Amino acid sequence: MLLSIIIPVYNEKENLLKRLSFLCEQANKFPLEIIVSNSPETTDESPEVCKTFSKVTYFTSDKKGRAAQMNFGAKKANGDIFLFLHADVALPTNFYSEIITAVNQGNKAGFFAYKFDKDSAFLNFNSKFTTKDGLFAGGGDQCQFFTKKTFYNLNGYNEQFCIMEDFEMIGRVRKQKIKFNIIQSKATVSARKYEQNSWLKVNLINGYVFLQYKLGVSPVQLRKTYKSLLRENV
Repeated sequence: MLLSIIIPVYNEKENLLKRLSFLCEQANKFPLEIIVSNSPETTDESPEVCKTFSKVTYFTSDKKGRAAQMNFGAKKANGDIFLFLHADVALPTNFYSEIITAVNQGNKAGFFAYKFDKDSAFLNFNSKFTTKDGLFAGGGDQCQFFTKKTFYNLNGYNEQFCIMEDFEMIGRVRKQKIKFNIIQSKATVSARKYEQNSWLKVNLINGYVFLQYKLGVSPVQLRKTYKSLLRENV
C-alpha cells in the first residue's frame, strides 16, 4: 500500500533537512510518497531545501494554517493511507510496517505514542499518557494517520481551527466510532517548549487551553491565549 506522508510547514528549514533525509532513505525501501505543504507566508529557505530531495513533492498551500495546509497536501496525495507529520517530530524507523499492520487489522485511523528528545522524569511521565487512549490522546505530535477513504468521509481537518485541529479531528473519529490504533513504537518529539518555558508552565497552559477548547471557546481566541501565555520561539 502506498503511504502518503504530508508535512505542513511554516519556516521549518532546519527540521526539514532532518526529516526529509530520513524519509527519503525510507522511500528507497517502502512505497512512500513525501509531500511538503508549505504556508504561503513562509519566509525561509524551506522551498530550496525540498528541491534538494528528488523524492519530495513540494507545494505551497493556497491558505495558511496547519489544517488548511494538511488538507491541501491531502488533495495532492495519491496514497491509500495519509500520515500527517509535524516537521519537528521524528517517526520511528518501523513506522511503515506498523501502520500497514494496523490498517490490515481493520483500523481506519490511528496515531503514535511518543517520547521526547530529552530524557527527564517529568517528560517521561508526560510521554506515558500517549501510549493509551484518553482525554489528551491523539494530538498532532502523535502523527495521525487515516485511510484515504476515512479521511474524506471525515471531510478532512476543520479549517476553522487554527489551533486544536488535531484534537477536533480525533474527536470526530471517536464520536463516529471509527476503529483506530495507538502504535506503541514511539515517535520522538521536540522538548524545546519545555526547555524555553518549564515543564509545569507548559502543562498548565496546555491544560487550560484544552479546557477552554472543551468549553467551546473559539479557535481564534484559543490561539491568542496560547501564544500570549507561552514564550515565543517555540
